[in-house]
Amino acid sequence: MIKIKKIIPNIFSLLNLFCGCISIIFLQSKNFEYSFISTLFSIMFDFLDGFISRFINNENKFGKELDSLSDMVSFGVVPSIIVFILLKTMKKKIPLIEWSSFFISIFSAYRLAKFNINSSNSRYRGLTTPVNTLFFSSLSIIIKNHYIIPVFIINIIMSPIIIIFLIFCSCYFLVSKIPMISFTFKGIYWKKNKIRYVFLLISTFLLLTLHIVSLPCIIIFYITISIYKNRLKN
Repeated sequence: MIKIKKIIPNIFSLLNLFCGCISIIFLQSKNFEYSFISTLFSIMFDFLDGFISRFINNENKFGKELDSLSDMVSFGVVPSIIVFILLKTMKKKIPLIEWSSFFISIFSAYRLAKFNINSSNSRYRGLTTPVNTLFFSSLSIIIKNHYIIPVFIINIIMSPIIIIFLIFCSCYFLVSKIPMISFTFKGIYWKKNKIRYVFLLISTFLLLTLHIVSLPCIIIFYITISIYKNRLKN
């Protein structure tokens, strides 16, 4: 029974990896919707892996390494391929610019390796790879289904300059030391959880009104409010 408990978190890590591989297969046929669904499953399994490990007190080096290797595929390679496809399919493009998308994989690998050797206190420093992947995955659906938002906004987003800027921001925030908001609530009181409550209320409103379009907006808001909180602290 003890042995079974120990392998349960690893099973979720491997399911995360499996969904990441499936996501890559869908991206080969430019099926961003199914790739997005696979990414959501990867995020769910990644969460369950960590949650169950902590719940049964089974955090170990092997599980940590397996989790990082799975994350590298699901949340390191996948966003790079998404951006590669977006840059490759642009009408106005700079030669070979699409290869810059793999900087996301490089910085994701650096972040994951750094996280493995650091203490748990650094868990919420910088943008996590799942959130980074969710940003680019949701962005790809918005761009493909261009009828969701005005065409001129799509044209702005699909500019090589904007995509390169997003790659740069992604790489920077992945390895930055900016403390991101933790959603571990300190009781239920407003004073101690003010920023968390504000973020959740605004995010819920955006989800209900903008649906899929809200996801990149929420992630940008999450980064912004985390920077703001850090500035207030300092």
